[in-house]
Amino acid sequence: MSYSVVMCAHNEEKYIKQALESIFLQTAKPEKVVLVLDRCADRTGEIARGFPIEIIEKKDSKWKNSYAENLEIARQYINSEFYAIVDADVVLEPDYFEALLSEIRDKDACIGGKIMTKSRTIIGKLLSIWEKTYALSPSRRPRGCALLIRKTILDEIGGFADVPAPDTYFQDEALKLGYGVKITSKSKAYHTREVTLKKTVRAQFSAGMARYVQRKGLVRTFLHSLVRLRPLVLIGYLYGMLTHKRAKKP
Repeated sequence: MSYSVVMCAHNEEKYIKQALESIFLQTAKPEKVVLVLDRCADRTGEIARGFPIEIIEKKDSKWKNSYAENLEIARQYINSEFYAIVDADVVLEPDYFEALLSEIRDKDACIGGKIMTKSRTIIGKLLSIWEKTYALSPSRRPRGCALLIRKTILDEIGGFADVPAPDTYFQDEALKLGYGVKITSKSKAYHTREVTLKKTVRAQFSAGMARYVQRKGLVRTFLHSLVRLRPLVLIGYLYGMLTHKRAKKP
């Protein structure tokens, strides 16, 4: 089974070297690595050019959600059986994709491993403890920062949509078509970004808006915020009700 990796980066000079190194140390080698440089104004591109990868430079954005646009641009360059997303601040264990490929089944749309935060800040250490609440979620999904997607199913739903959290959109659409999504604990990926209070607040707020746009229910979002100890997700959802349009039903 073949897979290609897509990485999207906006000013990631601090993290991208480690992320790319972990991809090229995989026991199951990728067929191709595609990097979308999204209007970078730092040394991200210079560092990335030290690796044997295909680089797409994006000078401007036509979509409202730039990350979703990056993933869709890269889709045109991927012909492998699997489309893998690896964020530019994520480091993979060497057997990460070998483990995912061994666990995915024909009716699975995507699979991810165990994602952990590896940060030296106090907020980051608290976040790594909070992540244990993920086990309480009634509908656990693989996280998009290190995800293996079956390309034929991605093409079947028409690719990524211009929405927040495009990986979640993909999973929602795949589930509607009767496909499965899966998490395996056989291997791990680590978020290496230094976590701050500002970034944590922004992430929760954005997640709430994404839940509204993608037609998640208000009661379900309230329970998510309560059980997962993420109060700003609900605030972001309510803000989304006032400012955003919901994704259209297919």
